[in-house]
Amino acid sequence: MTTETAATQRRVAEARTHGPLVWQRTGTVGTELVLRDGVAPGVVTGTIVVGGHRPYTSRWHADLDGGWRVSALTVTTEGSGWRRNLALSRTPDGGWNCGVEESGTLDAPPAGIEAASANDGSRLDGGAVLLLADSPIFQTWAMRALRLSPGAAAVTTPAIRVRMPSLTVVAGEAVYHRVGDSKLRVGGDGPAVTYDLDPEGIVTYRAGRLRIAH
Repeated sequence: MTTETAATQRRVAEARTHGPLVWQRTGTVGTELVLRDGVAPGVVTGTIVVGGHRPYTSRWHADLDGGWRVSALTVTTEGSGWRRNLALSRTPDGGWNCGVEESGTLDAPPAGIEAASANDGSRLDGGAVLLLADSPIFQTWAMRALRLSPGAAAVTTPAIRVRMPSLTVVAGEAVYHRVGDSKLRVGGDGPAVTYDLDPEGIVTYRAGRLRIAH
């Protein structure tokens, strides 16, 4: 390895650890930009642009606690003739609050908790990992919250999935297995998916869906 190549790799690693992250979507035209201050939990924001047959934009804001759990998430999605907002937050008693706003017409299930009356957050598990569909940084946070070690046994956990762009909230479970230092396998309520990881545990690649851009 040349000195120039090693320096470039160090700059890339530093950017992934402390700077913004950018993913390119490979299953459709799209990108996601995530802004954060460093590796410690805190406030993180993301911006998503997706093309295809139903193009939309999205902006999200996540608050993380000291254990890498998402304690609050607000998401806005917007397309031609429609706009949706979702706010999820953990409550001190171990439940969730859920609020939604919708305008215009989107051919998709309504925003909020699936099949819920008045978005009753008590139907969501207070210990669940929170996942925003197709946003890879949420998989990294879940892996850290579960304290997965490379090569250890798989872990089953309650999961809350926010579908995009509908912002429908679905309760279920996920199975996490850190197969090795650079591989994460996630299953549960659907087909298992394998992600590539960098040394910091940041998702860098999912076949046919996304890859990190730097």
